[in-house]
Amino acid sequence: MSRTPWPPLVRRVFRRTPTSTADSRAAVDEELAFHLEMVTQEYEAQGISPDEAYERALAEFGDLELTREYCAEQAALRHTEARSVMRVEEVIQDLGFAWRTLRKNWSYTLVVVGTLAFGIAANTLIFSVMNPYFFRPLPYGDSDRIVQLGQIRGGYDGNRFSLGQIDDWTARSQAFEDVAAYWYNTKNLTGAEGAVRVMTTFVTDNMFDVLQSEALVGRTIQRGEGGPGGSDVVVISQGLWESRYGSDPSLIGRTIALDGVPHTVIGVMDSEFSFPFNEVRLWLPVREDAASEGRSNNNYMPVARLKADWTPERARAELSAIQRDFASLYPEEEGRFTGVSVKPIRAALNFAWDPLRISFSVLLTAVVFVLMIACVNVASLTLARASTRAREVAVRAAVGAARGRLVRQLLTESIVLAILGGATGIGLAFWGAALIGPFIPEGLYRVGEVSIDGTVLLFSLVITLITPMAFGLAPAISATRSDLAATLKEGGGGSGMKGALRGRRVLVVVEVALAIALIAGTGLMVRSFAEIQSVDLGFDSERLLVAELTPSPYSYETSEEVDDFFNRASEQIMALPGVVDVAQTTWLPLNHETLSISIAVPGSEPVDADDWPSAIRGRVSNGYFEAMGIRVVSGREFLSSDGPDDPPVAVISTLLAERLWPGESPVGRSLSMRTAGGATPVTVVGVVDDIQHSDLNGAKRPYFYRPLSQATSRRRFLVVAANGQPSRLMAPVRQSLQEVDANLPFDLRVMDQVVQENTLQWALGSTFLGVFGLGGLLLASLGIYGVISYSVAQRRREMGIRIAMGASKGDIRSAVVSEGLKLTGLGLVIGFVLALGVGKVLSSFLLYGVSGFDPATFGSVLILFVAVAALASLVPAIRAGRVDPLKVLRTE
Repeated sequence: MSRTPWPPLVRRVFRRTPTSTADSRAAVDEELAFHLEMVTQEYEAQGISPDEAYERALAEFGDLELTREYCAEQAALRHTEARSVMRVEEVIQDLGFAWRTLRKNWSYTLVVVGTLAFGIAANTLIFSVMNPYFFRPLPYGDSDRIVQLGQIRGGYDGNRFSLGQIDDWTARSQAFEDVAAYWYNTKNLTGAEGAVRVMTTFVTDNMFDVLQSEALVGRTIQRGEGGPGGSDVVVISQGLWESRYGSDPSLIGRTIALDGVPHTVIGVMDSEFSFPFNEVRLWLPVREDAASEGRSNNNYMPVARLKADWTPERARAELSAIQRDFASLYPEEEGRFTGVSVKPIRAALNFAWDPLRISFSVLLTAVVFVLMIACVNVASLTLARASTRAREVAVRAAVGAARGRLVRQLLTESIVLAILGGATGIGLAFWGAALIGPFIPEGLYRVGEVSIDGTVLLFSLVITLITPMAFGLAPAISATRSDLAATLKEGGGGSGMKGALRGRRVLVVVEVALAIALIAGTGLMVRSFAEIQSVDLGFDSERLLVAELTPSPYSYETSEEVDDFFNRASEQIMALPGVVDVAQTTWLPLNHETLSISIAVPGSEPVDADDWPSAIRGRVSNGYFEAMGIRVVSGREFLSSDGPDDPPVAVISTLLAERLWPGESPVGRSLSMRTAGGATPVTVVGVVDDIQHSDLNGAKRPYFYRPLSQATSRRRFLVVAANGQPSRLMAPVRQSLQEVDANLPFDLRVMDQVVQENTLQWALGSTFLGVFGLGGLLLASLGIYGVISYSVAQRRREMGIRIAMGASKGDIRSAVVSEGLKLTGLGLVIGFVLALGVGKVLSSFLLYGVSGFDPATFGSVLILFVAVAALASLVPAIRAGRVDPLKVLRTE
């Protein structure tokens, strides 16, 4: 086998890399190591043992010490300019060598890249879900100075203000540059493009100045366009402009009909603009007059811009003092409240800030665990590979490669692996974001949606660059610590491999502990999801279809016209095949809308309005309880004879009946219903079962029903009970409603969809944690398998001798499996301590019907991991039992 003589090879290297002595030596060392590896592989391909092949390769290059001296002499003669160029070429050389090495070991490369990709993808995906909530910049100027105010009452700090209150508070406060206000509702948007129901926000005419937001096309609402003398103008979202009007620029200045009233379009907001949440499509000026509005008409949420030298805490202290003054001036209106909240706009606008903040933090912790498990697994693989490369590293050190140079080369391989894993992980995250995005309700985010934007990519880049330090640095340092003479003499085995095995065992214990905590958290969330799914709703959601409609006052001016429309619609739907019943209600259970009413037993009415007992109120039609599947416990439902001119009647829930008349029948008794005009007597005609109205994880609350015929409402839900799957009635019900009024928009969905939206918190948590937990379990099992396999490979001689001395194959297999179980046992102890902490955190906000230490969950995790450890150890154990002692001893 002919090879290029060593001195000419060195000369070629020096011609390419003119620099200092040390750097030239490093470049030659790199070239030498590469050629040694290539020649060794050629000898091995001829059937020569690895040790002998390496010795022959070394012999081809002559005296290594003379080579080092030659390099030093040549370097001393060269001109030492262009040091930076040399360093760039060294980096390129390191990358090239790393790529050639990893390409040659493709199985190792694929496993490492896949493992890292899973960990990085999980972190990137969860960060993309969290990003709109916590990190994505708000579409407002200097958003850190914008706050939202709320009045505090009964522990709730989001109570609204009246326009008169806002004006008075603004006049006395020194904290704000300006204060605006808003409220939101839905409106019917009609025209040649069809009829749709759109979310609309009414803003005071200074709102866009406070937000410092400009229109994409046209302009925003300006001062003077609000109030009773203002203009019927509207600003629309870019999404509505594109989907409904085809981005027609001539729309600016034209009119559109909202509830039949013409409004002039003056501007289009950029797609990034969202206020106060994503679902809003239109912004209109508030037209009410503060002077004529009642002080107790609390419909508005104030939004203020703090002055430069003010903080939310300082503003809160000032407003609390003002509130105390107003409470003494207006005891009926202001005296009901105990303070004022001043929230940063991000926390104020985001839905369920505190619970979701905890949920996202738990998910982020989970994916950090996943990334740590991935890094530990890769570090274990890298340690094993480093031990097999000990001879190569020793030879490179012997020819003059500095330790730092060797560490850098090995770390470069880790960086290349991390970059490949990061690129793959980001690709998987893009796919995951596109997959889960449609399943997350638009209203969850007030300032964006799930997407991989610049912030997410920056986060992914950071963790991609950090991971090589987590899994590559320690193995690289360990690989360069070995004694050169001992390593060359041992052929790459011995103490170095024993040290690598000890390191891998420690890593597996850590990996198992992290996986235990992750799987335990997954189990608790899955149990909670199962519990929340089995909650007794108090009604039959599986057979229900619901349509939400709000007839426009422009088309249906009187309550009689509204009643006539809903009656005709009900009759039309009732005639459809497969429809069992149709009823009407003003408030749909689990639709995140709750209004209460104050009631009392006559003769015991409290003097103070705040002391009156309260119940959730609802207005329903005849047949509502039968259609919903709500059981009538005693008395009767509402009848057609309960008309507007008949005595007021009510149906109450079991819980309310027990609170007002414990142990007695309330049917036929009277209640005092507190209204704006005073206390109104109403007769209880029936008692029905309690239902889950507000949410699934809270206790059922007292309910007070009135007949729609005695307390009408414009906006209503049609509840359609089906004989079979309600989804089959979607098309015929839609057609029936359009036949009654083709210009009236409506929302149609099955009731189970409404119920499932209330399980989103547990569904997302269970799904994400389930995927991450299974990934962690798989990585932990691979870690156990890898360590045991490596241990078996290093102990073949010992096992061959034991078999030759009379040990049975079963004894050998038992010993190997026992080693895997011991590693798992130590990881279990540490992991369960971590799992207890995880359970405590989850029990604070996320668990339902399950304790933070659930014996069934923790017992299942224990059994699962013992089984996984046994299976992961079984294959190496079987291989160990097949060791032929004669072959082993002959090799020795």
